[in-house]
Amino acid sequence: WSEEWGRQAADVLLHAAPDVDAVFCGSDQIARGVAETLRERGRRVPDDVALVGFDNWEPMALGCRPPLTTVDMNLGEIGRLAARHIMDAIDGRPAAGGVTVVPASLVIRESTRRTG
Repeated sequence: WSEEWGRQAADVLLHAAPDVDAVFCGSDQIARGVAETLRERGRRVPDDVALVGFDNWEPMALGCRPPLTTVDMNLGEIGRLAARHIMDAIDGRPAAGGVTVVPASLVIRESTRRTG
């Protein structure tokens, strides 16, 4: 799950499907490596290939050229809810069974915006 892995994966992908026009990556780090390889191979993001990451790790997403569209899993809210459940359990009020859903969102940036 590194930039280097993204660069290697992009090489494999471009060899197998040279006309690829979109890539969805499992992390922003991978996407940044993919973006570098695409640029080195003369492919323009997003004009030739749209690129999406996952995590919304802002230093990585905003440092990508162009800035990366990414899925934000709302980790701050997940952490806050987890801490509240732990504190409630320590206080003798364990949460009832079930699943707590925390919505994710797509943060659209320039890696998926077509120009012209």
